[in-house]
Amino acid sequence: MKKMDISTILASAIHESKNQVGTLLYQLQGLKESLPANNANEKRIIVIEESLKKLNDEWVEYLYLYKLASNGYELHVDKFLLDEFLDDQVFALLASANAKNLELSYHCDSELTGFFDERLMTAVVGTAVYNALRFARSEIQINASLEDDFLVISIEDDGQGFTAKQEDEEFLESNTGLGLYFAKLSASAHVSNDKEGFLRKEKSTGLGGAKLAIYLPQ
Repeated sequence: MKKMDISTILASAIHESKNQVGTLLYQLQGLKESLPANNANEKRIIVIEESLKKLNDEWVEYLYLYKLASNGYELHVDKFLLDEFLDDQVFALLASANAKNLELSYHCDSELTGFFDERLMTAVVGTAVYNALRFARSEIQINASLEDDFLVISIEDDGQGFTAKQEDEEFLESNTGLGLYFAKLSASAHVSNDKEGFLRKEKSTGLGGAKLAIYLPQ
C-alpha cells in the first residue's frame, strides 16, 4: 500500500473543519439578528460567536503554518498603509475585546507604509491579540513604527507582563502550542537585503504589561 502523507490529510481535515465553522458562524449570525432587542440570551450568543471566530482564525493559522513549514507557501509581499491595515485588524477583533470588556485600539503615523505579506501578518496579529485577551486587565494596543529599516508591529497589554520563568513555548500558546512557532516562521519568511524578520518579547513602556514586537525588514 502506498504510504500516506499524514500532514496533507490533516491539512485537508483542517480545511473542511474551517468551512464547517464558517457555516456555523453564518447560522449564528442569523439567529442573533432574529432576536428581539435586549434579549437575555444575546450575550451568551456573542460569547459563542467570538469563540467560533477564534477557532476559525486558528484553523487559518494552522493551514498557513503547514504551508510555511513544508515550503508550500508563496510569500505575497506588497506595500501597505499601516493606518488602514491596523484599522482593519481592530475592526475584526473589536467584538472579541468588547466581549471581555477590554479596550482595543491602534496607533501609528498616518503616513507610515510598509512591505509585508498581508495574510500572514493578519494571522500573526490576530494570534497575538487573542493571547493578550487572556492577560490584559483593561486595554490592548496595536502599534506600528519604523526602526532601523525594520517595520515594527507590536501588540501590547496592561497585564502583568512577562515573568522570568516564562519560556518561548509558554508565550502565545494556543491549544496546540503552535502560536509562537507560527509567528516566528511568518516573521522570518520576510527577508530583504539579507535581513530576516524576527520577534521580540518586551515590556510595554506605555501600558506596563507584555509586548510582542514583530520586526519586518524593509
